[in-house]
Amino acid sequence: MKRIAIIFLFWCLGCTGYLVAQDSVSFVPVVTTPQVESAGLQDTVITIDERDLPDLRSRLEELNMDYQSPVPLNDRLRQLLTKDELRMSPEATWLISRFYDRSNQFGPDVTFRDTMIVNPLFLPILFKGDYLPKNLVFYDTKALDPKYKPAPLMPNDTIPAFKDYLMAQASADSAHRYVETHYPMYFRYTQASLPQDAVKAKVIKKEITEDFPLVVTKDVTFDNVEAPTKFIPERRYWTSSFESSLQVAQNYISPNWHKGGASSLNLNHYEFFEYDYKRDRIKITNTLKIKNNIYTAPNDTLRNYKVSDDLFQIKTNVGYQAFSKWYYTFDFDFSTQILSSFEENSNVKLAGLLAPYSITVGLGMKYDLNKTFKQKHKSLTFNVNIAPLSYTFRQTIDENIKLDKHFQKKADGTLPTVENLLGSSVEATLNFQINRSISWYSQFKYKTSYARIEGDWENRFTFAWSRFFSSNITLNMRYDDGVAKSEDFNSYLQINELLSFGFNYKW
Repeated sequence: MKRIAIIFLFWCLGCTGYLVAQDSVSFVPVVTTPQVESAGLQDTVITIDERDLPDLRSRLEELNMDYQSPVPLNDRLRQLLTKDELRMSPEATWLISRFYDRSNQFGPDVTFRDTMIVNPLFLPILFKGDYLPKNLVFYDTKALDPKYKPAPLMPNDTIPAFKDYLMAQASADSAHRYVETHYPMYFRYTQASLPQDAVKAKVIKKEITEDFPLVVTKDVTFDNVEAPTKFIPERRYWTSSFESSLQVAQNYISPNWHKGGASSLNLNHYEFFEYDYKRDRIKITNTLKIKNNIYTAPNDTLRNYKVSDDLFQIKTNVGYQAFSKWYYTFDFDFSTQILSSFEENSNVKLAGLLAPYSITVGLGMKYDLNKTFKQKHKSLTFNVNIAPLSYTFRQTIDENIKLDKHFQKKADGTLPTVENLLGSSVEATLNFQINRSISWYSQFKYKTSYARIEGDWENRFTFAWSRFFSSNITLNMRYDDGVAKSEDFNSYLQINELLSFGFNYKW
């Protein structure tokens, strides 16, 4: 029993010492040295405590006294480590980008500016597999050619542009051969590895059977189907049109011209405005016309210009459709002139504002025709108004004008200042647009009091060079047997012709 108690006591002490040793020593390295037979030494086990191992940080501090713990990299430290680079201004960067931009080689008239023509020399190098040169031959290539072969009219190598292309192509081939010989590792693609047909069309065939079964499952009826709402645009009863022109004609004659004459400058002004109404069987036409023709008068010692044609006219025609293109009409016409005109080298006044003026009313019928053609911009407008019963009132507010140019002498030989004429009248208007640039306007007026005849025929040909410029040929003929004849031209027929060029506008 005593032996057992002693052994148990030593065993407890041994366990206590082992636990204490485990708490104090965490790492016990064991170094074993091999046996050296020559020296006669046996294997030796050396035990070292970890506290006796040298500290790595302490050892480094001993070797390098300036050693410090590493500092994390921040923006300030990065600025010290990064070298300053030379930066260009935004203006210089923009100019360089514009200079190297390949799209700038195309002008503004090129539509597809994003399509670039790239030299194949600057693309990835492609191995074509042509080992032998193109000019390598082993026979006479001209042996089978005819004895006589005409020379080309213009060889390709004589054309400067084509010659430059051949030189550029030869340079590119030479560079490709050089890379192929000296740097074969730069080739990444071969011509044989490229896709030959990127997109293949697939044809879909559908078999059509003649005995396709048609099955009607339900009777279809359209009794309950509502029709779509019909769109009726708002109708315009009032329409308008306007035409304006300012034409200039110039004639220069030198003082030593062998047939004499004088230089002159003509200014022709024309304004026409029309405002119409049409609804059902009623049609109303309102027009305003202003026409002036002024020219220089070098032979007139009292004034520098003269007025050859002057008209201010307001006209209204009210019609009620009788049948087809015929209308019962009531016509109203007021006309006078605006500017004053005088005889040459005299203060005798020929006409002026409301000197004279005339008002004409009439009852009759009117024929109205509007025709269009298959040709574009070609149209015809024609109307004629026949008034079997018309009345004209003519008066002048200035009695000092030359009355024999406007009024008919009475039976006693005096000239009146007021006239009342009862008779009939006819007026026809033609507007023919021949094509987009040429048009013809014609207007004929005829009035009679069965003792006096007045006729006026105006023709104007317009040649439009552009939207705003045109040339006009104007011819006016007037017949009036109720006024005195001129000493220079013994006839009742009066003629006025003018060729001019200038501004023209129409809508």
